[in-house]
Amino acid sequence: MKIVFLVLMSLSFGTLRAQRGVVYAKEPAPGDGFRKIAKVQLAEDIRFWHKVMEESHVNLYHTISREALGKMETELLNQYADSIAQTDAVLLLGKLSAALNEGHIGMPSNAVTDSQYANSLRFPFLLQKAEDDQWIVDRDLSTEQRLGINAAILEVNGRSVTELNQQFREYYGGLETWRKQQIASYVRKLLFLHGIGSPYRIKARKEDGTLIDYMVQGYSRQQADSLNKVLTATVSNPGDPYTFTMLPDNIAYINYRHMVSPSTLPFSTFLYNSFTKIKEANAIGLIIDLRENGGGNSVFGDSLIGYFSTTPYMLSGGMKWKSSSHYKEYQRLLQQSGVNMDTRFYNSIKDGDTYSYVNKQKRKPLNSALTFTGRTAVLIGPNTFSSANMLADGIRSYRLATLFGEPTGEPGNDFGEMYQFMLPHSHIIARASTKMFTRADGDENNFDPILPDILVKPSSRDLKEKKDPVLESAVNWLKKQ
Repeated sequence: MKIVFLVLMSLSFGTLRAQRGVVYAKEPAPGDGFRKIAKVQLAEDIRFWHKVMEESHVNLYHTISREALGKMETELLNQYADSIAQTDAVLLLGKLSAALNEGHIGMPSNAVTDSQYANSLRFPFLLQKAEDDQWIVDRDLSTEQRLGINAAILEVNGRSVTELNQQFREYYGGLETWRKQQIASYVRKLLFLHGIGSPYRIKARKEDGTLIDYMVQGYSRQQADSLNKVLTATVSNPGDPYTFTMLPDNIAYINYRHMVSPSTLPFSTFLYNSFTKIKEANAIGLIIDLRENGGGNSVFGDSLIGYFSTTPYMLSGGMKWKSSSHYKEYQRLLQQSGVNMDTRFYNSIKDGDTYSYVNKQKRKPLNSALTFTGRTAVLIGPNTFSSANMLADGIRSYRLATLFGEPTGEPGNDFGEMYQFMLPHSHIIARASTKMFTRADGDENNFDPILPDILVKPSSRDLKEKKDPVLESAVNWLKKQ
């Protein structure tokens, strides 16, 4: 079950500390937080945003043409007469960013709206997932506690969830499964930005099927501080990026949540210890769960593969990296803040040029005494993203294991190496990408997600009964081998 934590950011737009690493960041003039933005200034910001995105991106128009994007910019601006509220400006830029259809870009933000949101009464529910016509509750944070886990929210303040989903999806790019996951994660802020506030009239269906219609108050910033402590305390192993378990029937299970290597338990140590236990137990099969893995360092994917496969493979067919003055400025800011990085290669590329690398050499895993030679199942789903998506792609393309579950939340060809930059008048912070990673088979035109070999989609009933058909399917497959 995915727990979405409440993150409180104390944003002070009188200083730049909260904007470290943001290219072109500057302090707003006194009183800027209380004014609307002149339409002519927002038009300049949009032109600047378009220029930076175009100069940074390997292929900005892979989904929308330059002409269509320009037309969209004009149409969105024409909805306003002379000025626009800060919140509306953020939403406008959100729609433009989403039109590029990339999951990594996300929603823009600015300090004014973030501060207003932090001090608002927020929607008192955390969501497991956003479905077409309902939001499935993970946590009921309200004082009344009338819904509880697995309840399905159907309406908020007289607006159906179907309608809200259609509106909110316009602010996120990427695959539809990823958009829904973003809605579930950021529903509180989305409601705030659209003026849907406390008290909330909720129409919902409880876990036992009872329909309920009632008013509930939002929770405050002060209450959120306490809620964070409670949620952290009640989540089992909230900080563990990976865990190992021996399941019944002598099947090994690795839940790989984050591609990191903390000093408290380096990934190399975890792998050595886990596969030592697998060998000692003479396990009949191995399951690697990537369903909640949002990525990290792809190097750790290579480390993992070396423990269960000896087949040569690639995780990526290549890479393209666009050079721009904007990203060079970002690297300079990082160096100023103390980040140790070698920028000589990137700085040697002329602004506007793209460095291309085609991977022609397969990686050959080393066969060791701990290499597992039995059957391996890998579980994937909509929350498999970024470097974990790349890992799943390499596994499927070179038949290193059998994939179970649902399609991943991102195409095999994806854009990354992100950085943030600020627009001059609205002080909105946007994100841009500089790299394109090619999927393992080298097909640059295939923007499909990574598909499972065996499709298993949990139903609402499975969620309600706390069943895991994906894991069950993998276990049954391994037992039959």
